[in-house]
Amino acid sequence: MVKKLSIILSLLLVSSVCFAQETSIGGKTSIPKDINLEISIGNIAGYSSVNKFGENPDIEVGTTEDLWDGGGTYSFPTSDTVTHIRSAVNSADTRGKTIEVQGLNANWDLVVQTKATDGSDSTTEVELDTALRRVFRMKVLENTVMDEDIWAGDDDFLVGDAKAIIQAGNNQTLMAIYTVPNGKTAYMTQYYCDNIPTATKQADSVEFKLWVADRANSYEFQLKNSRGIPKVAPGFIHPFRPYMKITQKSDIKISASVVGGSGDDAHPHAGFDLILVDSN
Repeated sequence: MVKKLSIILSLLLVSSVCFAQETSIGGKTSIPKDINLEISIGNIAGYSSVNKFGENPDIEVGTTEDLWDGGGTYSFPTSDTVTHIRSAVNSADTRGKTIEVQGLNANWDLVVQTKATDGSDSTTEVELDTALRRVFRMKVLENTVMDEDIWAGDDDFLVGDAKAIIQAGNNQTLMAIYTVPNGKTAYMTQYYCDNIPTATKQADSVEFKLWVADRANSYEFQLKNSRGIPKVAPGFIHPFRPYMKITQKSDIKISASVVGGSGDDAHPHAGFDLILVDSN
């Protein structure tokens, strides 16, 4: 397994610079395969990819918040307490709609399940088939754009207790948050961040921090990388060469801190890319 992983990661590094280069072998033209495409297709057993992206629509100057739809500091559950979904406001467009919920069960195993919102009143909580200790993505599987937020949380919860939120109009969550499932090892290839200034949001600078918490060893979050964006500057992409290794049951998140004068808030975006490798 170690030898196979070494070969795959070597090919990944090579593919980043030689994608679609033509070579001649025995008089015939051969185009090397894009190893990243092969992983996405599913042609390499035991390997898969994850793209996580999020935003925080309003971080006030002088504060630090995580990059997800709910704003503030994300509170990770201590057990499998994510059990229900509901909409924030009852509407025709949110009633009886199928929602895909991705997360981890009590054993930290990956679970992808679907559940329809209540058909009569979408604010009525609907129980998930599998309770989750982590939820890191929700998607609307309908030919309808949600006109109200969709929440996931525990029984009888309000928005302050929600662990995932689909904002109206997006049809999926925006969470720069992920937890590596049981039996997997993640390799982070890159992370990226930006800030969108407006007439009313002109932060002097925004500092982004990448955090990882190894929950298998009961560790708190450790800072893994930090970069900043000055006023009206473009965003950045930070590649990892070699890739950053992140073990199973580890939480990953990106936070942003805003510096500026009174009212100089920020609207940052961030995300990261992972290659997941079976470790069992």
